[in-house]
Amino acid sequence: MTKRTLLAIGMCLCLLAAARPQTTKAQSADAILQQVNQFRLNNGLPSFTYNAALAAAAQNQANYMAEFGVFSSHMGYGGSWPQSRANAAGYSGQVSENIVGGTNLTAPRGLTWWVNSPGHYNTLITTRYTEAGAGFARAGDISYYVLVVGQPGNASIQPATSANNDPEPLFITPITLAEPGADGSIVHIVQEGQALWSLAAHYDVPLSDLLLYNGLKADAFVHTGDQIIIRLAEGAPLPPTPTPPTTHLVREGESLWTIAASYNVKIGDVMWYNNLTEESFLQPGQEIKVRLAPGELPPPTPTPLIYHIVQSGQTPWEIALTYGLTLEQLQAFNNMAANAIIKPGDELRIRPPDTPTPTPLPTSTPTPPIPTPTMTLTPTSISFPLDRNRATAVAANMAISGTVIPTPTTTMGSLSMARPWLLGSVLFAVGLTALAGAFVVALRKEKL
Repeated sequence: MTKRTLLAIGMCLCLLAAARPQTTKAQSADAILQQVNQFRLNNGLPSFTYNAALAAAAQNQANYMAEFGVFSSHMGYGGSWPQSRANAAGYSGQVSENIVGGTNLTAPRGLTWWVNSPGHYNTLITTRYTEAGAGFARAGDISYYVLVVGQPGNASIQPATSANNDPEPLFITPITLAEPGADGSIVHIVQEGQALWSLAAHYDVPLSDLLLYNGLKADAFVHTGDQIIIRLAEGAPLPPTPTPPTTHLVREGESLWTIAASYNVKIGDVMWYNNLTEESFLQPGQEIKVRLAPGELPPPTPTPLIYHIVQSGQTPWEIALTYGLTLEQLQAFNNMAANAIIKPGDELRIRPPDTPTPTPLPTSTPTPPIPTPTMTLTPTSISFPLDRNRATAVAANMAISGTVIPTPTTTMGSLSMARPWLLGSVLFAVGLTALAGAFVVALRKEKL
């Protein structure tokens, strides 16, 4: 009974020991893929869709690297290459592969290496591939990560003897970090095999800061014994920012997408400056303008495209990003469903439909009426003094013989009172009337 119990315990321990590496692999493989997808989301790109066949191909290569300690090639078991491994795992489509290994290397640090390596960075920001799988393996204190990205469909499949233009493998050589000086600055003495991007990753500082602090260009090389400023002294002013380059010489395997990403500029601007289209082919050694020089006038604005012709392997995400649209905008312009499938040759609208602008109706302004002067007729009376002899009050009415002498009054806007001759005429008429009244009174006295 005791022997059976011990045997059962031993078998359980063996099973746990066998299962534990699988759990570690799955967790670390998931971790690196999550890091990659989060990096893409942070840069406005859609995350890779998980594919089990690509994950199996990635895990196969991670196991090979851990078993044989291989860092110098993408070749795996039986002379396989990334494309042949993906096909053997059941994947139909074209693939590319990133690998990295290092002492106690974590998933976040592995992503940092890929970001700081131009070739591996291009794989992270690609829009040509939409699916991915990751693998992880460990041998002693060395960790190995593999990322395989792919595009399903009828993409061309390269022969198994081809390395498929995958980025060069990365093996992280441990770097001894320099201690801060008395003034707070950190200066690193370059050792054999070290590069600027590896120093940036180890010291966890942006590569752009190292270039700025040391007055170096992006393609600069460092040599053994060089002193590289990692951190400035406390209170030290920042060096002047160098004028960014305006042109780029195309290297083998580069595209408009990778060049725009390297210089952190919009691909649409690069195409505009160089009179290129998305389908243009670049030749090694070709000079491409990536930004305008200070004071330089931009070229004439081209007639904006209205439609895009879908090319083989393109996705709605890639087309939307090319023209600075969101996926929702592209779908709205074309009345596309969220799960719509596009095919080569399809015509997609990339500008919003024109909406006619209604012509406003003319409005008339009413003319205010012109005020007319009015005359108010008011009876006026004149009183005379009492007669001394008869003590009879005699009054002469202005309304003699039924005639009423009006007193002119004006409203605002009348100009009658403003004319002296009119006032004089009125006074003359009043005086004449008074004389006539006096004459009548005199005649009556005579009769009496």
